Amino acid sequence: MSAAIDPRALRNAFGYYTTGVVVVTTTTPEGQKVGVTVNSFTSVSLDPPLVLFCLLNSSNAYQTWKQARHFTMNILTADQQSVSNAFARPSTTNPWDVVEHTVGANGCPLVSGAATSLECDMHEHFPGGDHLILVGRVTAVHSDVPHAVPLAFYRGKYGTYWGVDFGAPPADSSLSDMVMAGFG
Repeated sequence: MSAAIDPRALRNAFGYYTTGVVVVTTTTPEGQKVGVTVNSFTSVSLDPPLVLFCLLNSSNAYQTWKQARHFTMNILTADQQSVSNAFARPSTTNPWDVVEHTVGANGCPLVSGAATSLECDMHEHFPGGDHLILVGRVTAVHSDVPHAVPLAFYRGKYGTYWGVDFGAPPADSSLSDMVMAGFG
């Protein structure tokens, strides 16, 4: 890191950006289920349908993720903080013993009760400083809890979102369209 920027100050500044909380899952060629909690999820493209997340290079499962052929993004609801915690840090408890899940068509775990789960094929991955940037092509969408309240992360703490009802934006609108129309 540049000597001109204090790492703690930068981390604190990043914390002002409210994010959702996602558990990303994969399965190794040997059949071992792997999961990690991230807040670095973003949509990339609708055509083709691409999403990405970032993983710390020093992660215990770095090589597993770098070699993964498929993964699933499980977007958590406000009542799934314990699910987030189960995958957020190393533990002596196997998270798969306590987190309800099924297996998707791509062979990766789908977290039960997630607002939405996106099954993905690995599209590409790139080095990104002290993180690995993984881009997936969405192959299936499971929205089992469409009116769920999202789990949010802000300044190192969990929270949620209470929206102001402006009505639904047009189905074919972009973010810039929504801002101009008063939706953003």
